[in-house]
Amino acid sequence: MFDASATPAEEKNNNKKSPWSDLTVRVMSGVVLAVLAFAVTWWGGIAFALFFGVVAILVFWEWVRIVGERALGTPAIIGYGCLLGSMISLWFGAWQAGLVLPVLGAAFLSLVRCSYPAARWTALGILYASSFGFAILALRLDSDFGFAAILVLFALVWGTDVAAYFTGKIVKGPKLWTRVSPKKTWSGSIGGLVLGTGFALLVAFLLKIEPTLKLVVMLGGLSVLSQLGDLAESQIKRIFKVKDSSSLIPGHGGVMDRVDGLLFAVVAACMIGLASGSIHSVATGFLIW
Repeated sequence: MFDASATPAEEKNNNKKSPWSDLTVRVMSGVVLAVLAFAVTWWGGIAFALFFGVVAILVFWEWVRIVGERALGTPAIIGYGCLLGSMISLWFGAWQAGLVLPVLGAAFLSLVRCSYPAARWTALGILYASSFGFAILALRLDSDFGFAAILVLFALVWGTDVAAYFTGKIVKGPKLWTRVSPKKTWSGSIGGLVLGTGFALLVAFLLKIEPTLKLVVMLGGLSVLSQLGDLAESQIKRIFKVKDSSSLIPGHGGVMDRVDGLLFAVVAACMIGLASGSIHSVATGFLIW
C-alpha cells in the first residue's frame, strides 16, 4: 500500500532513499494488476471466481507465513479447505455453507486444536481471507449491478491509495499514527479520502448510477475503512516484525499488502448490500439503496 510498515532499522535505511525511488516498479506492477483485475471483472463468471479465489488463497498463505505457522501444517490445511469450500459453496448457491464453513474452521482451531499461538492467529486468518473471497464473489454474482459495484470499489480503493501516496509525498505534514505506520500523514489520508471518493463517484456516474448524497457518504466511509484496512495489516506485520507479507508483487510486497484496503471495503460493501437487498442482489443493495 502507500505506506508499508517497517522496523526502526529498516525505517532508517529507507529514509536514505529518494521518496520516489520505487515509483517506476510500483506503477508497472500496479498497471499489470489493474488490467488483470479489470479483465476478469469484465468476463465475470468462472474467470472472476478463479482469479479472486486464488487471491484469497494467497492472502491466507501470506497470513500463515507472517504468523509463523507451517504452510502445509494442519491449521493451514484446514484454512485452505475452508476457503475453497466457502467460495465453491457460494458459487453453487449454497451461501449458508459458504458463511458457516470458515467460522467452523476458525472455531475448531481456536477451541480444539489451539495449543500454541500460531494456530490461534491462523484461525483469525481463515476469517480474514474467507470474508474477502466470499464478499467479492457475492457482489460480482449479482447479474444486475455486480460489474458496476466491483468497478466502483476498485476506483474507490485504488483512487484512495494513489491519492494518499502522492498527497502524502508532496504535502507531508503531521504523521497519522506513527506507532503503527510511521510514514503515513494526515494530509495523505485526507487527500486519499477526498480524491478517492471523487474518483469512485465519477466511475459510478459513467456507469449511469445516480450520485446521491447517500452514495457520497457511503463511499466516503468505505474510503476511510480501506485506509483502516491498510493500518490493520501494518499492525499485524509490526506485531510479527515483518516488513512485507511476501515478495510476490514487485514494488508492492505481497498480495495481502495490495488488497488489505480492498478487503475491508469489499466486506463492508457486501454487508451493506445484504442489509439492503438479498444474497442474490448484493451489489444492487450496495449501490441502489
